[in-house]
Amino acid sequence: MDLISELGPLAFGSRLKRLSETIMRGGEDVYRFYGVDFQPKWFPIFYFLSQKSEAGIMEIAEGLNVTHPAIIQMAKELEKKGLIISKKSDEDARKRNLKLSKKGKTLLPTLQKIWEEIKLMNAEIIENQEHNLLIAVKEIEDAWSEKSYLERFKEFHKLG
Repeated sequence: MDLISELGPLAFGSRLKRLSETIMRGGEDVYRFYGVDFQPKWFPIFYFLSQKSEAGIMEIAEGLNVTHPAIIQMAKELEKKGLIISKKSDEDARKRNLKLSKKGKTLLPTLQKIWEEIKLMNAEIIENQEHNLLIAVKEIEDAWSEKSYLERFKEFHKLG
């Protein structure tokens, strides 16, 4: 029995979270297979910083469309691993800028090879399905960017 699947639209968020966790665990396995000490959850920030010489916390949060606290939490983990460094902004001492450390830059080529392999495999899985999940996810993200979940809920049920 798979209750989450059986619940259909009621458990939509739970089902996406479960899928995400499955993919993340798979990513952990791939990094471990290659002997690389890296977590899939760090990928967005690390990749973002690999494309820039330096970036502020807010710039990263906006670029990835995630919360400021989420960036700070992941940045602390990456900094603890020695993969990024944090410094006060030259323009505003209240702000912190992040950049890849020497260790992070050294690891980058290995990660880029792994990411390319992951990308190719993921593309094959997505393309071989009846429906393209990336397109569907984008459509739902766009719908919720127009109106929040709560706004839609109230409107749907004709509440306040």
